[in-house]
Amino acid sequence: MNALEANSILKNFGGVCALDSASLCCPTGEIVGLLGANGSGKSTMSKIIAGVIPCDEGEVIFQGERIDFDNPLQASKAGIELVHQHLSLIPDLTIWENIVMGHEPLTDKGFLDNKKAQNIAKEALDKLCPGINFERKVSSLSPAEMQLVEISKALAKEPIFLILDEPTAALERNGVERLFRVMRDFKESGVSMIFISHRLWEVKEICDRITVFRNGMNVGEIDLSKKEGKDKRIVELITGESATDFDDKERENKYDEIEFEVNNLTFGDFVNNVSFKVGKGEILGIGGLQGQGQEELLMLLSGYYEADSGFININNNKFTPKHPSESIEKGIVLIPGDRQKQGLFLNHSIFDNIIFPKAGLKNSKFLIPFDEYRKEAENIVNDLSIKTPDIDTKVDYLSGGNQQKVVFGKWLSYQPDVLLLSDPAKGVDVKAKYELYDVVKDRASHGTAVIVYASDSDELISFCDRVLIMYEGEIVKELKEDNINEENIVAASLRAEGE
Repeated sequence: MNALEANSILKNFGGVCALDSASLCCPTGEIVGLLGANGSGKSTMSKIIAGVIPCDEGEVIFQGERIDFDNPLQASKAGIELVHQHLSLIPDLTIWENIVMGHEPLTDKGFLDNKKAQNIAKEALDKLCPGINFERKVSSLSPAEMQLVEISKALAKEPIFLILDEPTAALERNGVERLFRVMRDFKESGVSMIFISHRLWEVKEICDRITVFRNGMNVGEIDLSKKEGKDKRIVELITGESATDFDDKERENKYDEIEFEVNNLTFGDFVNNVSFKVGKGEILGIGGLQGQGQEELLMLLSGYYEADSGFININNNKFTPKHPSESIEKGIVLIPGDRQKQGLFLNHSIFDNIIFPKAGLKNSKFLIPFDEYRKEAENIVNDLSIKTPDIDTKVDYLSGGNQQKVVFGKWLSYQPDVLLLSDPAKGVDVKAKYELYDVVKDRASHGTAVIVYASDSDELISFCDRVLIMYEGEIVKELKEDNINEENIVAASLRAEGE
């Protein structure tokens, strides 16, 4: 028996068809992986099932009955919960207040039962992040902690059908494994789930079967119990193209010429006496468990944070950046990890976002040459294959992968000496990931030194020439060439824990 069936779902947003007679089936007590490129309709299908938006045509059958929810509250009462791709937490409230919001336990007199609410929150939190102080405000949490709270918020409602829309985008492997343990427990208790992720290893590890959407349609299903879930086949279904081997790091660069040097950089408890060198055209990876100072290190190098001590040497010029503009003027630019909060003006056009650095820096031209900049923006859109009607389209209307390309694009005309990447492919599909790294490799081939932190170790393995492992703000291991593999990355992180 199927827990849920979505049949011939049609959904249009204005002139854009998000779902075109799409179908999805989830058997009772199974985990179905829903894959597809950004903009393929995965999140739209999830929102229809969870009552966030209505479909234009088609039907959804849940536990043998047709459902037509008017809002998410109705879906929640029926036992359906959606963990959203974009967090729905309120920063100024505490963790426990966020978790119980919408289903607050009340006393006999109709007041909020704080003690019972906190117990509910603690029980849900203990499954994913035991020991966390539920009195903390959400605004004080790291992206990974926020993601775990978002998931805990859904778990606290004890759903019988759970949709997880890219719940692991901000998590490293240890966080993912904790989530998978919870999912397996839920599965054993009869809960059915839809799991959306761009990481193929996750889908193959936790799911029973895979459904692939492309251009709003179901284009294929794979039963993982029959051991037919080969990466090549999955990628071909997602992209509609023949899969090729992207894992190719053989480039001409020898990296003998040092482009960038970090000397004894220290920042609070986050970065402790870090030193390393990066060669011209080298792609240097930063790895390790989540929250070991990797993101703070990139923020220091970009000038977003000011170091307590230490300095940077670029092109034989020593300095300690105190503001992002200083790093940019030295040729150091950052592609931030949170594109929506740190990388883009969502309500503005592609053109506005791409030209902003040129118009915003103190050395910018007094009179903006719009015709010149529009031509430049159009060339960047073409070079990066950004899917858009024109450069005047609002960035908020683009898929995640295309939004990330805009973040890349606004710095391309600068031809930076050092490119800092903080989880650049987080939340983008397989095809977009390789397109983004093609841009990175092209920059490196022209002499740019690249430093990339990635929460997905596959990116470090596939694209980096050298990897530094961080633990508690320090570099504890360097991996080179054939030693850059999953086993060594995990082993280095675990050894660091014991030191």
